[in-house]
Amino acid sequence: MKTMRTIFTVTFILCLVFSFGILYAGGEKKGPAEGEAPKDEIVIGYAPSVYDATDYFGQFDNALREELEKAGISFKVKGRAPLQEADFAAHAEIVEDFITLGVDYIIFGPIDPKTVVPAIKSANEADIPIMIINHLNSLPEDAGVEILSFFGYSHKTGGITTGEYIVENLLNPGDEAAILYGQPGTLPSDERGFPVRDAMKNAGINVVYEHYAEWQREKAYDTTERILTAFPNVKLIYGCNSSMAMGAAEAIASHGLTDEIHVVGFGCVSAEIDMIWEGLITAAIFRDAQSNGRQAADAIMRHMQGKEVPERYELDMIMVGGREDILNYIPVVQLQLTENWPEMEEEL
Repeated sequence: MKTMRTIFTVTFILCLVFSFGILYAGGEKKGPAEGEAPKDEIVIGYAPSVYDATDYFGQFDNALREELEKAGISFKVKGRAPLQEADFAAHAEIVEDFITLGVDYIIFGPIDPKTVVPAIKSANEADIPIMIINHLNSLPEDAGVEILSFFGYSHKTGGITTGEYIVENLLNPGDEAAILYGQPGTLPSDERGFPVRDAMKNAGINVVYEHYAEWQREKAYDTTERILTAFPNVKLIYGCNSSMAMGAAEAIASHGLTDEIHVVGFGCVSAEIDMIWEGLITAAIFRDAQSNGRQAADAIMRHMQGKEVPERYELDMIMVGGREDILNYIPVVQLQLTENWPEMEEEL
């Protein structure tokens, strides 16, 4: 297994490079009336909250571009992400910059859409269609904004599914568990974490520690070190995203406790799939980000042609708990990004 320092360095470089704006081939904007000729080239402003080629946002991006290329659409994608995932102000500024640049479409992946409503309103005022990814409709009814379409899944459903899996398969009444949340007060953190907490408490499991590790792998690692010292009988740590689950798993492994403590995550990015395959993480929710990317391309092409665009494109979520689930439920194109792909390929 790679060292934490190597993994953090690679991830930081990927995020830093993306934050300066990468130009890709592919794109699109406000659609013409049906029958009217589309633009020669469309420009898409892509603003995820964080970027790594192997995570949800990176895989979404890859599939979006592949689908547009397949359709023969001439496009460019201008991609930028804030250096800090939870920097809502910087994220909103990226959208404002795209508006100034006059892009044709904006694909926006905020941590919590309600924190960036003014930026969405600015896009509406500029008559630039905006799409929200990694969420279904999670805006308040009185937000007063127009979204071309939502792409994602229910974080709450994922939390409920995870809680049920833990209670039914991993822990018994009286066992001790800990939870690592994301950013305080944000929708994904609350909806992924609180249902798990409630399910465990209702099953008689003692949730002995809860902490906001702010989605970060390093903070999760440090927090897990403290948990292991303060609560030596803990049987499970749940991280509300892949990064926190991986940080917790690495801390547990450094103490030689992998066989004694379950780690459950949320997301199944490539590195997390590797850790499930290797037995370092017990289970995690899988979201097929590439499907969302293809769906976004469909929405753009529909809009270009003046056709109706669905209000939302929803992903199914699957609990992946071990090698058999990895091989049965995760698409090959995703498995090919993992370090253990050669071994997986032999077993398919």
